[in-house]
Amino acid sequence: MEVWTASPDALGCGACQAFARMLDPQERERASRLVFAPDRRAFVVAHAMRRMALGLALAVDPQELRFGSGPYGQPLLLAPGEGGDEIHFSLTRSRELVACALDRRGPVGIDVEPLLGGMDADLLQPYVDTGARPPPDDEGFHEHWTALEAFWKARGLGLAAGQPRISLQPAGDGCAEVLLGQARTATGLVVMRLPGPSTHVLSLACRPAAQVRMVELDAIAPGPPAAVPQDGSGCRGRDCGPEPAPGMATT
Repeated sequence: MEVWTASPDALGCGACQAFARMLDPQERERASRLVFAPDRRAFVVAHAMRRMALGLALAVDPQELRFGSGPYGQPLLLAPGEGGDEIHFSLTRSRELVACALDRRGPVGIDVEPLLGGMDADLLQPYVDTGARPPPDDEGFHEHWTALEAFWKARGLGLAAGQPRISLQPAGDGCAEVLLGQARTATGLVVMRLPGPSTHVLSLACRPAAQVRMVELDAIAPGPPAAVPQDGSGCRGRDCGPEPAPGMATT
């Protein structure tokens, strides 16, 4: 069980440009269609990191990996090769933090959200049964919301209206068992909050008894230079990913 994380702004232009070259044409085109530079950068880092994590796990060239989509839009690994059918993965991104989870034991989901203020706990009610004790603050709200998103990612569906509500039953070691619907049916999955910056909440859904190995890409890839080069080397400040699509505004 591994979780890879990266802070896109902490990576240097050289690393980000190398990541962009790692993507396939479809991924680069998707990145180019994002209007704002921080979103393009986060997309590039997240999808390259997914390739690196899966490539190491499967002992294949990351650039040779091919991805498709399942019936509910969940990403799938195509022609994964030996051992590939046994690995599950999930990807999440925000502008400041991206993460990828891998698990050979079974389904996995991960979600990150920036910690915002002024959240209304009533927004959880259609999706999470919090009982008589709703989240007391914004951090508690985001812990529930990211757990919710991670759970439905692990189920291969994604969050949608009309799904049965989940309940979170404390299970020790910082985990909560996920129960489904009014009958509180066991799902075989637990959720946990993972270490991350104080500005974000990062949650994982997986099978119980997982020892999570954290891999921080920031500690591996080169960091940014003291000053942004102005020599035409291709680094465009914080936007080191693909060029934006024609006709789209940029920051």
